[in-house]
Order: sequence, then C-alpha cells, then structure tokens
Amino acid sequence: MSTLELLEALYTRKVTFSDSELLRYREFAEEVVRTLLQEVQKQRRDGDPEIGTEPIGTGSAFEGVKVKPELEFDFMVPIQTKILQIVFCDTDQNVPSRFGIVKTGSESQIVFQSASKWKKGGDFEAKFCKHANGYGLLLSAEKIRQWFQSLSDRTLPALQQIFPGSTFRFQQHGPARNLILTKDGKELNVDIVPAIKYENAFLVAKQCSSKINLPNEATWRLSLSTSERDFFKEMKRVLPYNSCHLKCLKILKYLRENDDQLYPSSQFTHGIQSYYLKTALFHLVMESPPQAWAAGCLEQRIREMIGYLIDSLVNRNIPHIFLGNKRHLGNRQWSLGVPVKFCHHTRANLLEDIKPDTMQQARLRLIKIRDDLDGILRQYLKEYLNGSESQSWCVVA
Repeated sequence: MSTLELLEALYTRKVTFSDSELLRYREFAEEVVRTLLQEVQKQRRDGDPEIGTEPIGTGSAFEGVKVKPELEFDFMVPIQTKILQIVFCDTDQNVPSRFGIVKTGSESQIVFQSASKWKKGGDFEAKFCKHANGYGLLLSAEKIRQWFQSLSDRTLPALQQIFPGSTFRFQQHGPARNLILTKDGKELNVDIVPAIKYENAFLVAKQCSSKINLPNEATWRLSLSTSERDFFKEMKRVLPYNSCHLKCLKILKYLRENDDQLYPSSQFTHGIQSYYLKTALFHLVMESPPQAWAAGCLEQRIREMIGYLIDSLVNRNIPHIFLGNKRHLGNRQWSLGVPVKFCHHTRANLLEDIKPDTMQQARLRLIKIRDDLDGILRQYLKEYLNGSESQSWCVVA
C-alpha cells in the first residue's frame, strides 16, 4: 500500500467518528448541560453573579476534528456580574499574555452598590473578589470556579432523576467542572467552565500558573475558542470541496495521542499539546493557496505540518494564531471574527513555558515519525493489514 492509502485506511478505521454517532452523543451532552444550568439557577443566592442557561460548545467536538475513541465535550457557561473594566497586557505589563484581569470596583463602591443584596457589605468581596494593591477589587477566577462547582455538585440528584439509565459523577479536572456521565453504556467526559464575555472573546476561569506581579487567582485565561470554531467554518468556505485539512489535523492528533503506545516516553504525546497542532494547521492554511489542500494532497500536507512542528521546536516558538498576529489583519480572504485589539497585543509564543529538553525530545520523535511514516502507520494498522494479506492469500490459493 502507498503512504496515501495507509493514511486513508488509518483515518477510516482508527481516527474518525461517524457523523451520526458523534452528533448523537454531542446532543445528549448539550441536553445534560442545559438541564444542569437550569438546576443551578435554583441554587443561586440573590446577588450572586447571573449564570447563563445556554452553554457554548467549544473544542474539537464542535470544530469537526474530534478523534476516536474518547467522547469529550467542552462547554463555556457565560456569567454576568458587576464589572468596571477588563484589563489585558496591551495596557498593563503586569497582566500576563493570554490572560486578563476583571476590575469590580473599589471596596467602598461594592459596599454601597451591594448593600441591598447582601446581608453584609463585605459578602460580595469575600465570596468573589481578591484585593490587589493598586487595583482595588479584582474578580477572582478561583473563587468563581469554586462557587460554580459547588452549585453544580448539588444538581446530581436532579440529573439522575431526569435522565434515568444514565449515571453521573463529578471530578476535578483543572479549572473546569468535569462531569463524567454514561449513555448507552458509553462514558462521556464533559468539561464545564464559567466564562465572562468580552466582545467576540471570553475570559474563562483558568488561572495563570506562572509567577507574576498580580494575585494568580485574579487572572482569567483569554479564550478565542469561538473564533477558532468559526475559523473552521471559514476554511470550509475558502478551501476546495472535500479538502484534506480536517483529515490532516485529525490524523496528526491521532498520532500524537497514541504515540506513547509505540514509544512510552514520547514527548510528542506528553510534551506537545493538541492545540499546537491546530495552530500549525491555521498558520499553514492561511499561508498556502487553497488548492494546496485538495483531497489528493493529504500526504504532502501531513508531512508539511510535521515539518512545521519540527522547525518550531528548533526555534522554540509557535506563534498564537490570533494574539499579536498583525499580518492576518491584511489578509482579506479570511474573516477571522477576532477583536482587532488582540492582533495588536504582544506576540504570544505557545512554547514559552515548555522546557528545552521536552522540546528537544519531541523534535527527535517527530523526525523519527517523519522519516518512518509508512512504518508508523503500518504499526497502527497491523491487524487490518494482516487480515487483508490473509484474504489475498486465500484468494490466490
């Protein structure tokens, strides 16, 4: 079999969900999260931030690039509360790149405005805010996350009653509230994270983990995930019919997620995030003529993406697709839907916190995959190829 035939066989047999299968589970996950949010409303106290009832689906399951076998679904839940100003790195160098802080006002303002809603003037401050010198009160991503998770946990009895036959349990998964549920004997992994809307972007309750000159708990991760989701739709409009861009990304995601099965210490699996692969695709699509992504170009584009990642690891830099990427402003072929101010931010490097040794090991592994792509693909397709050879032998015999 040629490399292209091996790639197509891997995609069909190992990588992709059928549209109907993924849609069925995605719709069920959405229904569960909507129900959870309706139940959460009953747990809110007067004066707490308002919680939206319509979740926003993000990530691979909503971009058309979900890879077998895990059924994982990500949702943002918009919340609304008193906000005076949202500050990013373009106006305050103390705010880390890809994060923002949310000013809720001075202590005196909060006490005055909330006196009729809370038993004590300091209730809102203690429950949801963090004081920072020179900034006054900042909305705490950590406290909002804990509050939302506490409300979510109380919905379990209602979920069990409303969805008989399914099981539900929560577990901690980073900043999100992770709901593990079952449907038809299959396990679904659902991440739910509170978020604050800012123009066409969101701030999600994910704190900065680096050492900074601000309280870490008051930092909110900037999310452009809805723009990324819409960018996939834009690619469908611009690129040729039946183009290979989604197939290319999904195959590389599969290789990354499973490489530690072939090489247990693989830093391609453990050191390189799936988001880096998506970013590489975005950059290459915008830099290439549309015909470069025609259906028959799958092998060339996969090798090009692997090459892009290798070069990026040598240079220790993968630029964020939107943040600080001014060159996209003049590319009128693409409608990005991103607030222009973010393209003027400090250029963000996705590899800035990755250890040099991790990058070196990931680079060497990617070189091995590039140089032995056929052999790697054959290892994943071993059972299929052995079965095909047996059938061919029987026909000949």
